[in-house]
Amino acid sequence: MVLEKESSVLGYPGETSKALDADHHEVCKYDSPRDPNYIAVRNALNSLVGKIIATNTTEQPLASNRNELHQLRSMLAMDELPDVDYIFFRDQWIQGTNDWIVEDDEYCEWLHTKAPNSALLWLTGGAAAGKSVLSSYIINSLVEDGMPCQYFFIRYGDQKKRGLNLLLRSLAYQISRSVPAFLQKLLQLGEEAIDFESADPRTIWERVFKSILFNMNDMAPLYWVIDGLDEADDPRQLVKLLSSLSTSSASIRVALVGRYVTEMDNVFQKVPAALRPRCTNIEGHLQDYGRYIRQELNMSGSTDFIESVVQRVVSGSRNNFLSDVELALEQLPVGMEALYDRMANAIAKNPTATDRALALTILHCVTCSLRILSVAELSQALGEDSSKMLDFQRSVVDLCGGFIVIDNGGNVAMVHQTAREYLLSGDQRPFHVSKMAAHKQLFLSCMRCLMTVGLRTRVKGDQKPVFLDYAASSWSMHLTSTSIDDEQALEVLNKFLTANWVLTWIQILATSNQLRVLIQASKHLSKYFAKQRQMSLVSNEDGQSVLKRALVEGWATDLVKIVGKFGNILRRNPDSIYKLIPPFCPQTSSIYQLFGNTKEKTLVISGLSTEDWDDSLARLTFGAGTYASAICAAGGCVTILISSGKVLLYDSLTFEESPASPIKHGERLYRMELDSTATTLATYGYRTTKIWEVSTGRCRMSIVNFASRPRPIAMLLTDNGSRLTVGMDNRCIFGLDLTEAMPTWELITELEEPELEGHFLNSANYMTLNKDGTLVAVAYRGHPLSAWEIEGPVHIGHCWRKREAVSRGEVIEAVWHPHYPEVLGLYIEGTVFKWRPYDDDTDEIAAGASRLSISRDGNLFATGDVRGTVKVYTTADFGLLYQLTAEDVVLGIAFSPDLHRFYDIRGYYGNAWEPNALMRFADQQGKYVENASETESYAQSSTAVISSAGRIDSITAVAGSPFGRLYCCGTQQGTVRLFDTQRGKLADLHVSKGLLSIEHTSWSNDGRYLCFSDSSKKITIVSITPGVGHADPATETKAEIPLKTNANGPILQLMFSSDASALLVRSSSTILAVSLETGAIAHSLAIETAASKWVAHPQDPALIVGVGPTAIHILDWSLAIRRFLDHQLSIERDSSPASDEPPEQITLDRLLLTHDKKHLLIQTSSSTSKEKSLSYLETSKLTATPGTTATPTPESEPDTPITTLTSTPLPQDLTSQISTSLALLPRDNLIFLSRTFEICSCRLSFRPRTSTTTTTPARPSAPPHATTSPTSTAPSASASAQLPDRTNSTTTTTTTTSPSSSSPSSQRPPLKNHNTTTGTSTRPSIGTGVTTGTANVKPLFPLPGDWISRDCLALCVVWARERSLLCPRNGEVGVVRCGGLI
Repeated sequence: MVLEKESSVLGYPGETSKALDADHHEVCKYDSPRDPNYIAVRNALNSLVGKIIATNTTEQPLASNRNELHQLRSMLAMDELPDVDYIFFRDQWIQGTNDWIVEDDEYCEWLHTKAPNSALLWLTGGAAAGKSVLSSYIINSLVEDGMPCQYFFIRYGDQKKRGLNLLLRSLAYQISRSVPAFLQKLLQLGEEAIDFESADPRTIWERVFKSILFNMNDMAPLYWVIDGLDEADDPRQLVKLLSSLSTSSASIRVALVGRYVTEMDNVFQKVPAALRPRCTNIEGHLQDYGRYIRQELNMSGSTDFIESVVQRVVSGSRNNFLSDVELALEQLPVGMEALYDRMANAIAKNPTATDRALALTILHCVTCSLRILSVAELSQALGEDSSKMLDFQRSVVDLCGGFIVIDNGGNVAMVHQTAREYLLSGDQRPFHVSKMAAHKQLFLSCMRCLMTVGLRTRVKGDQKPVFLDYAASSWSMHLTSTSIDDEQALEVLNKFLTANWVLTWIQILATSNQLRVLIQASKHLSKYFAKQRQMSLVSNEDGQSVLKRALVEGWATDLVKIVGKFGNILRRNPDSIYKLIPPFCPQTSSIYQLFGNTKEKTLVISGLSTEDWDDSLARLTFGAGTYASAICAAGGCVTILISSGKVLLYDSLTFEESPASPIKHGERLYRMELDSTATTLATYGYRTTKIWEVSTGRCRMSIVNFASRPRPIAMLLTDNGSRLTVGMDNRCIFGLDLTEAMPTWELITELEEPELEGHFLNSANYMTLNKDGTLVAVAYRGHPLSAWEIEGPVHIGHCWRKREAVSRGEVIEAVWHPHYPEVLGLYIEGTVFKWRPYDDDTDEIAAGASRLSISRDGNLFATGDVRGTVKVYTTADFGLLYQLTAEDVVLGIAFSPDLHRFYDIRGYYGNAWEPNALMRFADQQGKYVENASETESYAQSSTAVISSAGRIDSITAVAGSPFGRLYCCGTQQGTVRLFDTQRGKLADLHVSKGLLSIEHTSWSNDGRYLCFSDSSKKITIVSITPGVGHADPATETKAEIPLKTNANGPILQLMFSSDASALLVRSSSTILAVSLETGAIAHSLAIETAASKWVAHPQDPALIVGVGPTAIHILDWSLAIRRFLDHQLSIERDSSPASDEPPEQITLDRLLLTHDKKHLLIQTSSSTSKEKSLSYLETSKLTATPGTTATPTPESEPDTPITTLTSTPLPQDLTSQISTSLALLPRDNLIFLSRTFEICSCRLSFRPRTSTTTTTPARPSAPPHATTSPTSTAPSASASAQLPDRTNSTTTTTTTTSPSSSSPSSQRPPLKNHNTTTGTSTRPSIGTGVTTGTANVKPLFPLPGDWISRDCLALCVVWARERSLLCPRNGEVGVVRCGGLI
């Protein structure tokens, strides 16, 4: 029984079909090795084995650590490897074809180039000449010969594969799989925080290839095969990048395959001769065409007859493989166009209208899809149309008349790029595809997939549609290519953006780590709506329609802001987009109006006046008196040089100060320099230069500076932080080899500046080094900028101004372009110039600037001025991209490595800004833009992006009324404001005439009094009487009491007595009791309690308790000392501090009382590790005296013991998550700020147990007693009393059998004449007193990125009465009401 081809093919992906002249009985029986059937099967198996070898060789990592490869793949954002394309073209190879290439002279010379030389080969051919199949043959040949081969197929039908960005990332990943040393170096590059997916191709080439690969000597030659050169977005740039292979120490041979283009030939003429560029035309090998025809020809007849037919077809093929055999026999077409005409006619003349429509629908999807679709994706894209086909795969091929092919991997593609061009070329064809209609169909298909009923449930159940990934990432691009007046597309878009579908889409992208798509969609939506406005399509809309349109258009801004302000939150918890993120968005934003202002409010945000998005991402405050002078940003770190000679380190993700911060050089600092990975920091001081390890803050080495004290004016860390280059004002450049144990300064070069007539040469006032330290530019006062090659040195030239007669131009700042020998500089009058010293070409722009910075890829630069304005320009054409106006002079600017944001410093504070314009610009780098209009200067369409930020009067104190509704805040400029949660701001209770900052506020328990203190140590007490109904409360200043002469040190705490009759004022060494009846100081006590926090006694309101890291004091409100206790914190130490490090200091940060008043929760931090520790005390131990409530007197028995209390630590798995403890609510519900900046709750469970207590009487001597002085007026200093010396006190030592406990008493000298008694007491055991775990932690809501500020978070208060969090933000207090705060 003999079968036709259509009956024998099953249609499975990867299936290969071959025709055999045999029946069922003879199909597996062969006469000899020369049997044609045997040869056909053997060749098919040989091809299959070849593909397996090539695929396995490239896929199997030689490195042992597969986790590292996975990490690298994630870092490079490699979603797909080029193996699929290789297999596609390898399947089309016919046994015996392409053998001629291994004998081609040019190819052989390229293949056997003597190492370490690199080489470049260009293989050219016409359309459909078999170039890609030849590429697969070369790849297979190299791999079979054991050559390390990397390859890439540029596919015009796949948008991503046309860009150089993906090509370079793919090559880098493939090399890392076969060269372990390269893998390790590439992983280290991840510390530079480069966003490889959107990085400029030049940046990838410089950092990955030139900086790493080119310097690897001991490595076998690498072979790169890059197919489809002519289909790349910018083939000229690729050849220019490859031209630098001439400087590589590693031998790299590159074969470029593509159509011959005259323009490319001109580029190849400029390739350095060291690469021995060669060009070979692959056409004219008719034997390959003959083998192909013999393979595909299926007809009966004699051997001579078949051969004559083959020769006829070959002679008419015109060097292409796309001719259909039967059509060629009937009428051989002249050229590709005639062939495509016949194929189009076949579709157009299909007798069934349904089939013609279906063919058009399929071709719509395949011709205009942004990447190649799989069979399954195409089926879902077609929707109901695909259900009409019983055999979908076969029907697709049959209906489309040869325009479409399906490879063995099940991918649907155009038979050739020329076929796509033919179908899209116009409506004069027999059958054509409308580009606009095709994009509309794809847009609607994407929307249909994203609006599938139950999509969120299906995604969570790992049952997402196959087409979902494409739909989620591509719908916005298709939208921009549809007709702007298409009502159906606009209606579907409105439906999508105004329902939960848009949130589900964001969740899907966050889950798959593709938030970048939101930025792309933002750009596409902006473009789409801008076109509609330009065409006046919205001019006749009524008011309701205008509001509806504004709601939809708002997403163009919302999407990019969601990434910037909530990106980290979404990556951790994609579901947060539904209920947690919308309430934090501005009230005018679309996401808030649609989803944040719903009836079922889980979160309510109030108190903020900002109604629209701003560009502020974070505010960095350096502390009072701390003045910043320089800023650097690299990797994940931002460094700030401050006037005191310290360097502050901030995490660029969370903007928290790093544990190693501050770096203390120990003397005046001139400059700092951070390497590109943020692992090494160099600081140049007055006497020494020090090298620091950023992660730990450890000083690796200290080098003595020159005795002549030259001033450093340029610093550069190169060679992965192993070499430091410093330029001095004496025109000398010195270097340090940091790989040496004790490096010494070595002179690199001395610049002998040529004298110019009419110019006075003095000391250099500015110098800049290019990124590899080979070029330097030097500026002098009254002298033109001078450029040098350091090696030699060789003088390049002087930068002469175009307006020499007007101004000679003193250069105050300059930077080298990271990729070109080009200097960007700033003249003293504020003019920015761009100078190419080798060409002596100069451009200028008046910017009015005083500061200058360039981005890492060199595409943008930013200027700052004394008026507080920052401007961002494109380097290529000086186009203004973005402008920001804020208060205070700009003292420094730095771009983030990913180009999404920039930082500035303005004296006592700094800012992180993330404008939409920057994020969109960064996202388009290295990406394909379909329309020519998009390739124009991006800045020209963004000149209107002007932002402003007013002066912020920072919040310094916050308090909420115990009875709710009312809350107040104090500011840095001395204003106290009163607010109502329902009505907003009510009044300014106090305005300081001298702008003295408010430092502390406190509200009495009955809500009648509010007290606050300012920086002059004056306290003000205000009485507040709530109004009736909606009336404002009545306020009256009850007392203003200056305490400058009474309080020693700054005021640290204010606290009312439980009955609001007295006020406790604590300074660093004094406690004062103020009577509210008289408004005067009633009592005072001199006591060193700077590290203590005070609370009302849990059991006795007549007493107060002060808890410190080492001591606990119990006083009454007359400030008589009722009891003194040693306090021992049970804090585990990882290791003892080094001998040269300062002793550890423990700071008590928070003191919280449980709702049942049985426990005190203590949060402390360490000066050495900055880790937070939490422990608790049982309040039952805080009695006035052991067993009594009597006040001790000087006549007390000398053996009256003073107990040492040991606090019990909370479990490590809980404390490791806590950044700041905020409140203890009923049922021991702990509210805290987590290390990921989420407000969380955790139910604590205290469990007491029996332990052994050892009591040791103190030495037999009565302690002197502290005295207090009751006063009706402010007492003199002599009225204060001193605390008794602890060394003369009696002591009781409590120990426990718990092995984790350690007593600080054991570190003291042993006391003599101690009598020991043993008894039992009940108290929690250390480490086991609280039972909880990470599973018990419940996240309530996250804080947005622009809410995160060290100073603001330190002031956060949980307002239990209102179930709210009071959190300062940008000079206001945000009130976050959450039902979980109970």
